[in-house]
Amino acid sequence: MLSGTLIDMKYSLRVIITMSFFIFMHQEIYAGHREAPVTPYGDICPLCGKYGTCKSMMTSYEAHKAMKDYYDKKGLEVSIDNARGRFVRARIIHYGEVVDVIIFDRLTGRVRSIF
Repeated sequence: MLSGTLIDMKYSLRVIITMSFFIFMHQEIYAGHREAPVTPYGDICPLCGKYGTCKSMMTSYEAHKAMKDYYDKKGLEVSIDNARGRFVRARIIHYGEVVDVIIFDRLTGRVRSIF
């Protein structure tokens, strides 16, 4: 009697695992909707040198202006979230939708996507 119940449990477990596998395999992933990245990896601020060296650390105003100038060329808006130490965190917006979140290093001029 016990072995029949054990066989039924094994069969049920196999069915559940198989169904779960097929369900998860056919789900779509909605990580990003754009073909090309908004901010290329390791991009630099045009106000600093191409090797990531600024003459001095930018002020928050200069950093905001640099990001605004950079993303305006791409038709995007910049919204500053937080400025702490040498880093500025900002949201990149396209038609009211956040398309990227970046960290801008005011000392080196590096732009990194964290989205």
